[in-house]
Amino acid sequence: MRVTSENLRGEAPVALRDSRTSYELVIDFSHPPERIAKALTEVIQEGVDSRRWTRRGTGEHEQLADREDASSRAAPHPEGGY
Repeated sequence: MRVTSENLRGEAPVALRDSRTSYELVIDFSHPPERIAKALTEVIQEGVDSRRWTRRGTGEHEQLADREDASSRAAPHPEGGY
């Protein structure tokens, strides 16, 4: 995760790039704090709602993620045993 402060030329209070290997968040602190907080909340909530991210420590989401990981694993090769 990388968080930086940059001037987004008034286009948005936050911007992000989210991939499987990195998360880059840019905050433009020239915007009012309320607008930045709202934008951060929306970005994070969208990641959770889309199921790209999961919340940790709630139990339910961790169990769901564990079940999904287990169901997506390949079955052992019938001839090789691995």
